[in-house]
Amino acid sequence: MPEQHKKVRLYSLSTCPTCKLVQKFLENHGIHYEITEVDLLDSGEQWLMTKEVKRYNPQATYPTLVIEEVILGLDEETIKKALGIS
Repeated sequence: MPEQHKKVRLYSLSTCPTCKLVQKFLENHGIHYEITEVDLLDSGEQWLMTKEVKRYNPQATYPTLVIEEVILGLDEETIKKALGIS
């Protein structure tokens, strides 16, 4: 399994076929991920989670897959690349 440095989060719906395909893809590639099935949350949590999803995806469509990079130590080149600076 490849070493994974990025946090992977999947926002999905429990009844969404495409969401299930994304899950299967991640699992088949040995990617550790966190999943939130928004439709299984209570209404208040659904509202909050939809606001969170809209930060990444203004249309709030599912699946929304977020891959965040974690940089360890002082790796200036990687930090510059992640921040888009030269």
